[in-house]
Amino acid sequence: MRGQIFSAALGLLAVVMTGTPADAQNHARTAACGDSDFLPNQIRCFLDAAESEGDVSLCEVAYDFAVRFNCIALFAEHSGDPVSCGRIPLRNNRMLVFRDSCISGVAAATRTPKLCEQVQLEMVRNACFLTQVVDLGAAPDLCRHITKSAVRELCSQPRAKPQ
Repeated sequence: MRGQIFSAALGLLAVVMTGTPADAQNHARTAACGDSDFLPNQIRCFLDAAESEGDVSLCEVAYDFAVRFNCIALFAEHSGDPVSCGRIPLRNNRMLVFRDSCISGVAAATRTPKLCEQVQLEMVRNACFLTQVVDLGAAPDLCRHITKSAVRELCSQPRAKPQ
């Protein structure tokens, strides 16, 4: 029994210790990113590495989930690629809010209201369409996609012209 436990522990240690050469290379490119206690500095470091390599997977090397999520979301917005948002794992509704917010951010950054249709959570989807119309000047007929009546009414109100 004791030998089995020891063997299992060694096997687990071997799995943890071994990784692909790409994992080691990714870690080398982002090794200094965790040095700062200030999370925005970590986010910027991982994002800079990911963008310079054109590889969103570098964001996933970050230990802190907030750093990983923000890096992925900013990478997706800057590249205009909502597929990158799929790297945010869906373990619960909180994670779905993060992924949906990422897609909504790409929709806003690229001024692509069609992406709002991919957003699953009603509140985030409504906000996505509202942003397209109110903040980005998209066609007011997009307001029809908003399911909450108070938000739809806000979306449909005529805008004051800038002076």
